[in-house]
Amino acid sequence: MDTLIERAYTTQRVQFSYAGQVTTPFRRFLIETIERLTARAKLEHLYRQNRLNPVEGESFWSAAARLLDLDIRFDAAALSSAPAQGPLVVIANHPYGVLDGVTLCWLVERLRPDFRLLASSVLMQAPELQPWLLPVDLSTRESARAMNIATRRKALEHVRNGGALIVFPAGLISVSPDRAGRRRAIDPPWGTFAAQLVRRTGATVLPVYFHGQNSRLFQIASHIDRTLKLALIFREVGARIGSSVTVSIGAPVPFAQLANGRGDRALIDELRERTYSLADD
Repeated sequence: MDTLIERAYTTQRVQFSYAGQVTTPFRRFLIETIERLTARAKLEHLYRQNRLNPVEGESFWSAAARLLDLDIRFDAAALSSAPAQGPLVVIANHPYGVLDGVTLCWLVERLRPDFRLLASSVLMQAPELQPWLLPVDLSTRESARAMNIATRRKALEHVRNGGALIVFPAGLISVSPDRAGRRRAIDPPWGTFAAQLVRRTGATVLPVYFHGQNSRLFQIASHIDRTLKLALIFREVGARIGSSVTVSIGAPVPFAQLANGRGDRALIDELRERTYSLADD
């Protein structure tokens, strides 16, 4: 009986969608339709495959990298230079969406298992992710504010207690400043929450830069409408199955070396500059 119950649990259908991030029925319908027509079914199949046939001893993040067939290119020595204990905030640009989150969790897990990830509440639909995720709701729903306040409190407590936290300070996926999508995508202005975390906990900061970006179609759609941008996220993940992801890891920065005393905006601007300086182009 226990086996049957367990199998029923693992085969229970989990649907991932960004449709909940918008409020009008038409926009939800549009997102779900585009997701179904692109890569959502493929990604859900890979997810169910791992639930049904997990590799013994393999973490969720390692399984995700394996099933997505990602060739993650990074400097192991640079990663190992980060502190293995004590307050740590890992910051990065956000060119892909889901893919950079998976990659960064895969990397940080190799360094220390006590990490948490600030990420979209969409990913909370997967029960396996819930122990790691601190959800952020970017929708306009009334419940979003309460969730985000609670998440900020938990994030601060986690880092203050000596944990590691992964943050994409932009909160949104990078977009080309060119409406035709011909120029390099960059993050929108970074929010100051990561700076507040660092200042209030005295955490060391590890800057990480992801090379590459989403497709030109995604860049163009992002300038047309937020709904189209959300609808294409899973398409972009599916398009990069079997691809390489190149990551540059900077030197860890102790809090004492940062722009202390100049306010959160000055601090986050410095952290952004340190991150983008790793681009090497």
